[in-house]
Amino acid sequence: MKQNHLVLFIIFIFSFLTCHRQSADTKDTDILVIGGGLMGSSAAWQLSKQGEEVLLIEKQDSIYTSGSSLGKARIARSSNRGSDVWSYMHNQSVEETKDLINFLDSKTNSASSKPQYSIKDIYTTLPVSYIGRMKIFDKLKTSLLRQNVDYKMVTTPEEANRLFNVNLPNDVLIQREYNLLSGTLNPEKLINHLHTAIKMKGNQVLYNHKILDIKKTKQEYLVTALDVQSNQKITIRCKKIVSAVGPYTGTLLKDIAPYFKKLIKPQRVFLAFFKIKSNIYHQLSEKEKSNFTNGYPVINSAAGTKKGSFFSMIEYKDADGIPVIKIGGHFQRSDIESLDDVWKESLTEEEKQWSRHNTLNYLKMLNVSIDDQDLSYIKGYSCVYSLTQNEVPIVSHLIDRNGKVDSSMVVMAGMSGVGAKGSMTYGRLASDMMLSLQKSDSLYLHIRDIMGANRLMADINALHKNAD
Repeated sequence: MKQNHLVLFIIFIFSFLTCHRQSADTKDTDILVIGGGLMGSSAAWQLSKQGEEVLLIEKQDSIYTSGSSLGKARIARSSNRGSDVWSYMHNQSVEETKDLINFLDSKTNSASSKPQYSIKDIYTTLPVSYIGRMKIFDKLKTSLLRQNVDYKMVTTPEEANRLFNVNLPNDVLIQREYNLLSGTLNPEKLINHLHTAIKMKGNQVLYNHKILDIKKTKQEYLVTALDVQSNQKITIRCKKIVSAVGPYTGTLLKDIAPYFKKLIKPQRVFLAFFKIKSNIYHQLSEKEKSNFTNGYPVINSAAGTKKGSFFSMIEYKDADGIPVIKIGGHFQRSDIESLDDVWKESLTEEEKQWSRHNTLNYLKMLNVSIDDQDLSYIKGYSCVYSLTQNEVPIVSHLIDRNGKVDSSMVVMAGMSGVGAKGSMTYGRLASDMMLSLQKSDSLYLHIRDIMGANRLMADINALHKNAD
């Protein structure tokens, strides 16, 4: 009798532990957002704001060490020559960020306390300089008037010297934008705020988990994820998915939507960081320091070629208060052998020299008196653009293997170099698609059209046509 009781007790304990283990190895959520960078975090916040149950999963820890959302500065601007789309994306992102800040403050402060959160933590208002050849003048002028941008523009060396104290080459113009919250934004701070807000809404951010597999049944998705710290697998059951994994889109969706392997082309870009040596910087006149500060951020196309163009900004100030300059080339792109390894790829000497040369020449254009030996190389790292053929991103419901729209998944991909400044709006677009919500203004509808399912279907059909 006692032996029977012992057997039953062992069976009970085994059953309890088995059930407990299965529970620990399985997570259930209504919506899974894959990718905790700017795009995924924004989408997860927008869905959380609508009262949805969301799990945001990110393969890195809470402090990122690589990826397209890494860093403390991106150019954020209202003015965009030739297309109102990017202007709209930035301006709407500013409004969405204000809403985020208001939510955070409402949860953390009493009426009598000082606000803990400020939009100035994310946006730094600075004049944004655009330098280009005179041949763009008419198109630029038209777009500036249409977009209602506060700006000043000079088109001759004499005007540039008088108004900006800048040495402008012949046949080159400078436009400077002076809009509030136009300048730079801090991705690191914005992601941190988004994750905080998501958690305040009762949802979870799961770090250090990598997606291994996605399977779809008639009722749900079954997603296998690996805890990269413990090497343990978990299964996530969800009804809907937002995919926001940038250059990894083709790999993640290879079994569900293999066409993304061809539609999204990852390309390596590089970023280099410099600063003026401390003793030299402190010897600069106040006018030179003012020219330096007012000259960044900049988008410089004075060379007249894509390869010669660059973007540059102040990433941060070091412990001595010396500005650290970040420079990169929007069209300095190269093929990738291994997507997982590219983030660790060092800059070549040629890339360092290109970055140094353009930084030094631009500082001289700003009348900052330094020589090559006065400029210190701090570091450089590789980043990745995920590119579509026309370099317009995709924010769309998935198209399945049978050519049907799958409303249970939204894909955000192909952000290229235009993602950061519009990230909050991309998140809004993804959330609206997932929940079948829609704004009425015409530009919003136009953006949904050029980034959504109709466009994705056209891209897929073009792939099939080319294959034939």
